[in-house]
Amino acid sequence: MVSRPAAVVAAVAAAVGLAACAGRAGRGPAASGAAGADVDADARLLLHRDGAVVEERFAIEVVAGVSTVHLPRPRGVDAVIVLGDRDAQVRGWTAIDPAALPGAAGAAPGLAVDVVAPRAGRARLTLAYVTPHLTWQAGYTLIDERGRGRLHGALALRNDTGRRWERAQVVVADRPLATATAVLATAPARVLIVPGVHAVAPGAQRLDLALAAVALPLVPTLVYDPVGARLDSATLRPSTDPRLGVARWPRWVDESLLVALGRVAAAPLPAGPVRVLAVDGDGGALRWRGQGQLLPAVADSQRHATVAIGRAAAVRGSRRRTDFALDLDAMRLVEEITVTLDNRGPRPVDVLVREHLYRGQCWTLAYHSTGSRVAKEGAQQLGLGVTVPAAGTATVMYRVVYEWDEGVCRPGPERRE
Repeated sequence: MVSRPAAVVAAVAAAVGLAACAGRAGRGPAASGAAGADVDADARLLLHRDGAVVEERFAIEVVAGVSTVHLPRPRGVDAVIVLGDRDAQVRGWTAIDPAALPGAAGAAPGLAVDVVAPRAGRARLTLAYVTPHLTWQAGYTLIDERGRGRLHGALALRNDTGRRWERAQVVVADRPLATATAVLATAPARVLIVPGVHAVAPGAQRLDLALAAVALPLVPTLVYDPVGARLDSATLRPSTDPRLGVARWPRWVDESLLVALGRVAAAPLPAGPVRVLAVDGDGGALRWRGQGQLLPAVADSQRHATVAIGRAAAVRGSRRRTDFALDLDAMRLVEEITVTLDNRGPRPVDVLVREHLYRGQCWTLAYHSTGSRVAKEGAQQLGLGVTVPAAGTATVMYRVVYEWDEGVCRPGPERRE
């Protein structure tokens, strides 16, 4: 029986060639969209939400015939794969425990790798493994310069593997490790490369994402998001609790900035907080405006973010559930939500109503009242646009269907992931 880490490592190792071919398609600012670009790297770090796939590359000297070389073994990792090249084929490897060797006290764990070489010379070995000891968090700062913004992004990377790399290629796949092979197979559209190579030392460090330095229009918009993501359940089988989502929700509407992200990178940006600072016109000093959240990337979702910077004085909202039908035999749940917006101001206003399909990730939008003004913003998030007349009200209503029959319910664009 193959353990899950070993199975993931084996699958990733088998896909290394595919990822490398995919990576040759992009250069320049679009380097963020390629997963295996040809760079002079001693390691490739593929960062997932719940761990990382590491490929360490070692240049070795071999003799003609069979020989044994020694490689370091990463901390806290049991399952590894060792790959050779055309100059050295790998026959097998054995873990070395220094504690069991006389006179080796204090030595680091290693691997004894048996290789076969057609001739003496230099060869390359690749050590691939999955580790939970390489973690990260993305964060962004948006500088508002009179309605035009510049986005800066960075990774807070923590390396507790016990390994050090001088020229590491860093790739972010903001998805669970279970999707490792799918991410590699669709690399140009699904992962973000941090351009260049980087020294990654043990402990905490910061890596700049080197986003494209383009001016982004910052569009003022009103957002009504009473529930937020606090109730989200990331399971396929939905919660059937009839009390879920029934509460007295806040009525305030946020004044926000809408930021389109498609121009700063060729691939979706990893999730993280977005802080907005404005340039003071008098002396160029920066002042705080607000903070939002960039959601995890979803294949068919819009690539934008909204950042709340204040509260609308004249607009209020209310949210209530207007229908609920649960059919356990058919494994189907239908829920209807109605949102009412009240505008006390003298002019019409556009409002983005943000709703969260919090019961589970297997859902279908059966009906909505906003026509073409609807967008998927995340795996469990919708944006519904409506114009509220001056001194008047507007209503947004939608019906969502949750299913949990595994034969028909599979995440994907047609099932609204």
